[in-house]
Amino acid sequence: MIKRFARLFVPFLISGLVIVGCNSNSGGEPNGSSDGKVKLVWWSSDNAAFEGANKKLIEKYQAAHGNVEIDLQTFPYDALIQKLKAAFASKNPPDIVQMFGTWVTEYAKNGLLEPAPDDAFKSELYDAALGAYLYNGKVYGIPNEYNIENDGVLVHKKMFDDAGIAYPPKTWDEVIGAAKRLTVTENGAIKIRGLDMTSSDSTNFMFLAMILQQGAKYWTDDGHVNLTSPEAMKAMTALTDLLTKEKVSDLTLAGSTEEPYMVFFKGASAMTTAGPWTISEGKDTFQVSDFEYIPFPSFTSQPPYFAAESGWGEVVAKKSKHAKEAWEFVRFMAEPENAKAWNVQTFTVPANKKVAEDPEFVQEVPAMKTSLEALQYGQWIGPVGDRDYWFKAVFDQFTSIGAGKISVEDGLKKAQDAINQMLDRNQ
Repeated sequence: MIKRFARLFVPFLISGLVIVGCNSNSGGEPNGSSDGKVKLVWWSSDNAAFEGANKKLIEKYQAAHGNVEIDLQTFPYDALIQKLKAAFASKNPPDIVQMFGTWVTEYAKNGLLEPAPDDAFKSELYDAALGAYLYNGKVYGIPNEYNIENDGVLVHKKMFDDAGIAYPPKTWDEVIGAAKRLTVTENGAIKIRGLDMTSSDSTNFMFLAMILQQGAKYWTDDGHVNLTSPEAMKAMTALTDLLTKEKVSDLTLAGSTEEPYMVFFKGASAMTTAGPWTISEGKDTFQVSDFEYIPFPSFTSQPPYFAAESGWGEVVAKKSKHAKEAWEFVRFMAEPENAKAWNVQTFTVPANKKVAEDPEFVQEVPAMKTSLEALQYGQWIGPVGDRDYWFKAVFDQFTSIGAGKISVEDGLKKAQDAINQMLDRNQ
């Protein structure tokens, strides 16, 4: 889901921030607005769907709470990151922020967020969605979405039908077998990829899922990662075999601005692992409707367990003069009826269990069915620290292994050491 925004992620080492320009009306007004109302300033990304859904909830809330005025201010994704850093560092933050979940832990750790007055709502949310909003036993926000990137695959069913391949594939072996038959090679180069997973996100999430699906863990008890276990070695071997042995994809997209899902919608791959957010991208941006989004089978006979980041949601600034009223609005947004409306309009997977299990929700967004059925198998990815650093460390070694430059064992050892050093720096 984060890919709907510019692909920039800045580490949130708040304590070491250098304050940059910040406009004077960035934060909440200490004495309310001039007409006696409590004014809440809410910052969010300028994503059109998010902005539209946010405005509808503001209108609904203000109609029932005449003493509250909510000023929604939106910014481009990269600008939002910089403005948040500056506003919190200068102790002049907005009252409410719509944050990506992975950022929340760092802000909470640095004492910049107001914890929830109570955590009665915790049981209403999926653990994978809530994970990054928890710190030292307290809840520091409420997620709107379950940021799932696993357990679904974009498929051109017509390619299966034309090749006479049974559909849908139901096991890992069936997926690989179909991918090999659907790969088209001309003059030694792949023209149509049978199965593509060569983006940083796809590779990382598949790798972690394949470890979990073997009944193993990738976190150690002391807060480091173990990427050199037998299960991790087996997972990375199977992933890189798709390039070197099965030859159903290649590394020509690695480092490119064109991602696998874009190539899929141009008809140059038969199957591509991706999150459900790509469904709307295909229909709206690429104007393609002749495709399906189906379950991706487990790597083993175990259920399709996977790791997920916590998605977008609301947090309240510690420095807010109206934290009570801010939290009341955040709780209002999380009520099932309101959460459902937000998820439908933004085409996001619900963090709220009642919404995800509501038959009316899947009727309104039937393309979400595959992801909704997988939510029970997810777990929070964990405190990854600098998210982009982690993902790059794994993806760089994946490409080096796939290019024959390093062994699986040595590549995973390099990724593991780099990530653990980053985690230690972020302590």
